[in-house]
Amino acid sequence: MKIKSILFLTGISLIWGSQFFFVDLIISKVPPVTLAAVKALVGAITLALIHFFLFTKKEQSQPSSTYQNKRVRVLYVAIALFEAIIPFFLIGWGQQRVSSSIASIIMGTVPIFTLLILFIFRISRLRLMHFLSIGVGFIGILLMILPSLTVNFTNQSLWGMPALIIASLSFAVSLVLIEKLPPMSSVLAMRNVLIIASIVLIPASFLLENPLSMSLTFIEMLSLLILGVFHAGIVYMMFNQLIKQSGSAFASLTNYFVPVIGVILGTILLGDQIDAKTWFALMIILISLIMGSAASKSK
Repeated sequence: MKIKSILFLTGISLIWGSQFFFVDLIISKVPPVTLAAVKALVGAITLALIHFFLFTKKEQSQPSSTYQNKRVRVLYVAIALFEAIIPFFLIGWGQQRVSSSIASIIMGTVPIFTLLILFIFRISRLRLMHFLSIGVGFIGILLMILPSLTVNFTNQSLWGMPALIIASLSFAVSLVLIEKLPPMSSVLAMRNVLIIASIVLIPASFLLENPLSMSLTFIEMLSLLILGVFHAGIVYMMFNQLIKQSGSAFASLTNYFVPVIGVILGTILLGDQIDAKTWFALMIILISLIMGSAASKSK
């Protein structure tokens, strides 16, 4: 098992596990396209600053032919579309219409979509352990969320569900595409992706919404900043590195751990009580992560 990969996966899950909390704080004030645009722009600025201050001048001046060829530019655009533009918008839009519990379950399908894409297009060879880890992890998510899940179809729009399913599929496509990038800095790669996403999303926010009319409190502005810096900038840098280390199949398992982190954060910050069923589900999800890591250990 790669300890470094497990640490990256845990860090990514910690960041993404808090995403629903911060989105809930601002979603009533910030429309979805504007939210997506701000996240992409702040994330791009964050990674640009990290690249400027932490890399040597030689590395900063290195966008060589490896980074500039047509194939890589096409990959950047495709990754920006499937990793940032589509899901950034659809997650914000979907969370306006469904509960966070349903959203967590739907986003937990990312590993399933990822394996299906890898299997259908024969992009990489998968082991039986990969499929078992996916099944075990999804069972763990259902055991954790379903006991407390109540769905009132008369009070929420069913359009939010297919929107989140499309976002989940979009993330899965982006995982496979990121794995196709040539060896390069994770900071530089995801900075470029978020810059492309910003170029698309910022004009769209002004065409479709009125971002200048927003009136936010300090807490809401801080939440928006956190979403951009951590949930769009730093986490994507870590995610790119995890994919390079362990492949897209293993990286997709972060989507199983995110609901677990949400439960833990809720207990620590909000005083929520975790029952025996939730702890049992947590153990099942951890087992699925170990299985996925073992399957991805060597090719």
